[in-house]
This record gives sequence, C-alpha cells and structure tokens, in this order.
Amino acid sequence: MPQTKPFAVYTEGPTVDGRLITRQQIRDMAESYDPKAYTAIINLEHYLSFLPDSPFSAYGKVISLGTRETEILGEKHLQLTAVADVSAAAAEL
Repeated sequence: MPQTKPFAVYTEGPTVDGRLITRQQIRDMAESYDPKAYTAIINLEHYLSFLPDSPFSAYGKVISLGTRETEILGEKHLQLTAVADVSAAAAEL
C-alpha cells in the first residue's frame, strides 16, 4: 500500500464542539501511539462496512503519529500528524 506524507490530524486549541485540545494531549498521543497495541483504521464518515468493495470499507491504517509546529493567524500551534498506509482506492480519492 502507498504511504502518505505526514498530514495534520489535530491542532491544539478549541474545537467546534467546545473541547480544548492541549499541547500536552497532542504530545501524549504522538508518544504513546503503538499500532501493535491499537491500530487506527482509516474509514469514510465513521462508517465501516463488512463488504470489501463497499465505499465504506477500510481505506488504510495509521502507521505512526508525530508532531509539528505551525503558525495560524500569527500564532504558533502544535499539530498532531499522521502517516498512513492507504489502499489504492484511498490513493485515487
């Protein structure tokens, strides 16, 4: 399966549903992620089909998490980044 470049998953700060993602939470997620213990599966719209040819089948797996600093509206924020192995269908999307 093709491997992605690191992409942003979370950015520290308030969320649209009122939660606050802290810098420490992002660091903890990046440091503790172990795909051997729990593998994050990539799916579409939080649905997962049992049928292999469904548009709601798994599109790949997150293989690692990391962090990076980014600037948003003049302020520095920490982001959680992910690298994933994706299916051919995901690569087409």
